[in-house]
Order: sequence, then structure tokens, then C-alpha cells
Amino acid sequence: MKRITLNGNLLKVMTLVTLLASCQNEDLVTQDPETVITSGDQNAKTIFTPQLLKEGANELEYYGDYDVNRGKLKKLTNTNENVYTEYKYNGSTIVAQRKNIFTNALIYQVTYQLDGLGRCVESLSTETNKSLKYEYGQLSRLVKVYNKANPNERMEFGYDQSAITSLKSVNFFNQANAATKEVNFNYIVQGGNPMQNKYPINPDVLGITSKYLPIFGTFHSFLPTYESTKTLPWNGDPFAGYSLTYLFNADGYPKTINSTNSINGMTIVTSRTYTSPKL
Repeated sequence: MKRITLNGNLLKVMTLVTLLASCQNEDLVTQDPETVITSGDQNAKTIFTPQLLKEGANELEYYGDYDVNRGKLKKLTNTNENVYTEYKYNGSTIVAQRKNIFTNALIYQVTYQLDGLGRCVESLSTETNKSLKYEYGQLSRLVKVYNKANPNERMEFGYDQSAITSLKSVNFFNQANAATKEVNFNYIVQGGNPMQNKYPINPDVLGITSKYLPIFGTFHSFLPTYESTKTLPWNGDPFAGYSLTYLFNADGYPKTINSTNSINGMTIVTSRTYTSPKL
């Protein structure tokens, strides 16, 4: 009888251990949802990458979640100029069609050809009837854009000699190989370090249909604080430069860009709006 009683006690102990283990497993399961990252968490902010929706008069739209081109630029509208550009993607080709807002009539079209790294290597514009070639150097930096039919007509891009990409200058040459213009950038911040550029876009010299396409590499890892354009040959007369200052949102993205003319002191204010996490 004692043997039977002992086995019964042992069975009770084993049953209790099993129940305790089951309770512990239930606790672990109920704790898992607490580790899920939400859009309000600090970790979620590092994962979410905003997209630019508006910069000045330029309004940007992107392909949606259920489109094969999800996240890519779909449309660029400028209400001041009453024009918009539609972007269509087909393998290694992007077609940008500039149209009139009121009539939808085609103004001009630019076709971009990409290489295996997604960089633009050639473009053709019906506005200029020119085919442009693009050359890249170290760190996939764009170093030259030239007219395929006449390579003397070109832009040359110069960078700061460091691992951080900082575009210093863009030099323009005509078909006679004569320098016609020079654009310079500076990144000096008095009393502080250069400011990280969390949302780099392309310089204006590449044209409006190209400005927001991420197919030319990076030009400004830091935010430029000064930009000037000098016509060549220079006759010695003063030429305008623009001091650039910024206001940032809570995540460190520029929300306001102030561009002050060095000659007349006038300031142009450009505002930016970005997408935010979906709650």
C-alpha cells in the first residue's frame, strides 16, 4: 500500500511541475507583444525613412505599396509653372514626361538609361535633342556629364578629397572646349561641425526632371552652407553667392532652407514637408 501511495505522491509532484512549466510558458508568450516595435518607439524612428512630399513649389508623389514600383517617384508637380512630370519605369529605363497641367499636352520627355548599379549612364531629352553620357569615379561619384555628339560640351564635378562625399564645384564647358560657368559649394559652419545631410537631393545643374531621382550617386553628405555661380570668362565684377541656413524637424531633416543673397541681402525661404510613419 505504501508503494501505491508513494507513486501517487510522485504523480502529484510531476503534475504540479508540468502545470508550473505551462504557466511559465504562458508568461513568456504574453510578454512577446511588448517587444514589438511601434511607430512611436525610438527604434522605429531609425527604421522608418521619410520621403520628401514638398519642396517649395515642387510637390512629389510616389508609387504605392501595391505597385511593382513601390516607393519610386511617380509624379512631380510645380503649381507655379503649371507643369507636372510623370515618371515611368521599365527595367533599366526611366521615362520622365513633362506636361502642361491644364491641357496635359507633352512639353518634352527625358529618357534615362541605368547600369547594373542603378546609376544613370545616358539620357536623351526631346527638349534639347541631345544625348548625354554620365561617367562615375571613386565611390560612384558622378564626375562628368557630356554631350555624346560633342564631348567638349560637358560638366565636370569636383569633390573634397575625403571619404565623405562633398561636392565642391561644377565646371561647364561649351563645344569649343571653353569654360563658360563655375558653380562652387562650401560646407563650413562657424563654431561647429558640418551638418549631416539626411535627405540628399541632386544639384540644380542636372535639371528639374532629374533633381529628385536617386540615380546619380550622392553629391552632398553634408548640408552646403554657401553656393555661388560665376559666369566665365570672369570680368572681375561682383557675382552673387548665397548663404544657406537651415531649420530642422525633430528627426533632424531640414524643414526650412534660407538662401540669402550676398549682394542685396534678400532671403528666399524654401519649406520642405516629409512623409511620417503610419500609425
